[in-house]
Amino acid sequence: MIDTHCHLNDPKFDGELDAIVANFLASGVDKAICIGCCIESSKDCIAIAEKYENVYCTVGVHPSDCDKYDEQELENMLNSNNKKIVAIGEIGLDYYWSKDDKEKQKQVFESQIKLAIKHKLPIVIHCRDAFGDTLDILQKYAPLKYGAVMHCYSGSLEFANQIIKMGLHISFTGSVTFKNAKNLHNVAKNIPIDKFFFETDSPYLTPEPNRGKRNEPKYVLDVARFVADLRGISAEDLIKITDETAKKFFKI
Repeated sequence: MIDTHCHLNDPKFDGELDAIVANFLASGVDKAICIGCCIESSKDCIAIAEKYENVYCTVGVHPSDCDKYDEQELENMLNSNNKKIVAIGEIGLDYYWSKDDKEKQKQVFESQIKLAIKHKLPIVIHCRDAFGDTLDILQKYAPLKYGAVMHCYSGSLEFANQIIKMGLHISFTGSVTFKNAKNLHNVAKNIPIDKFFFETDSPYLTPEPNRGKRNEPKYVLDVARFVADLRGISAEDLIKITDETAKKFFKI
């Protein structure tokens, strides 16, 4: 199975990466994608992916770091033609933490979409309290023929169906396992089975039944098992389908 979104470069994993990778391999998770959030973290993700055969990476600047965006630095990473770089992300809009830099966030988001199109890579989208503006920008560049995924999905079923019709995918984290996440349960039960896959967003959002512990890629299996129960199918069958979707999406 693939953990399609984790932050192995997070300080919470300092000094433990060998063990973290060994843990997820032993659990049955065979690949993980380390996600860049700024220029420096993107470089860290590349280094981690180069060190571990079963780890891939993305490069990109999160909206919270849009003031530090350096298009040329990102272009330089992409021009390396490093086969371990499988997407640009996580990129997008976040109005939860700050509404004062909306225009800058939009500018940086669009710049990175253009880079993804130029380099024929999919994008990993972060969207928090910014669904309308995110949709408006995506519609400008639709169809995104190299792929786009709304990571850590938190929206409605209606919005999910809207972006799926545009060709996007959805990724579920441990938050879908939370008892009060009824809207996410509804989404996970009802969207097409070949339009989503799974992630941990570790070290955050640890799924049940391990909530309260530090999250890590091995726990992506718990997310898949929960959604399989929601949909009334075996975890083995669901993982087979979603992993095939993820492999095709990221070309790994």
